[in-house]
Amino acid sequence: MKSNTIWALVTGLAVGFLIGHEVGPTKGAAPPSAVASASSNGPTTIPKDWVTEDQIGATDQFKGLTPQQRFLALKVLNEKPCDCGCPHGSVAKCKKEDPGCPRAPSIISTAVAMAKQGKSYDEILAAVKKPDGPAQPQQPAGPQKVELASWTPVRGPKYAKVTILEFSDFQ
Repeated sequence: MKSNTIWALVTGLAVGFLIGHEVGPTKGAAPPSAVASASSNGPTTIPKDWVTEDQIGATDQFKGLTPQQRFLALKVLNEKPCDCGCPHGSVAKCKKEDPGCPRAPSIISTAVAMAKQGKSYDEILAAVKKPDGPAQPQQPAGPQKVELASWTPVRGPKYAKVTILEFSDFQ
């Protein structure tokens, strides 16, 4: 009789452990309604190490965003490296540490506008990506004619096959 009781207790502890391990800890967890709303619409809790809109002077731009939209915009701004060539790291850190950054204000505006439209993280990230410049300049189709002033000193024949122009400023 005693051995059956011990086995029942051990089995109960094992089942309780497995269920508790699968469900997760409940100490300090959010209420079930908050977990349901966050999972259906996206996360809303801003990590403490992120730079927020008040630190970058964009509180007016962030007005009217839902908590999920605010989270997405801040996630893009805190994770995307600034492409202005600075050593600050993310766009948010760049704007916070260098208010004169030429690229950060446009990225912030675009990210917030896209978040207001309900775009996803990947869509916002693609929208704020710096456009690629042309790979190589276009080569002229044929010979180019350069107009020279009538007073320009010229050496050599007037209709040479190749003309070399030299520009200089001796001031």
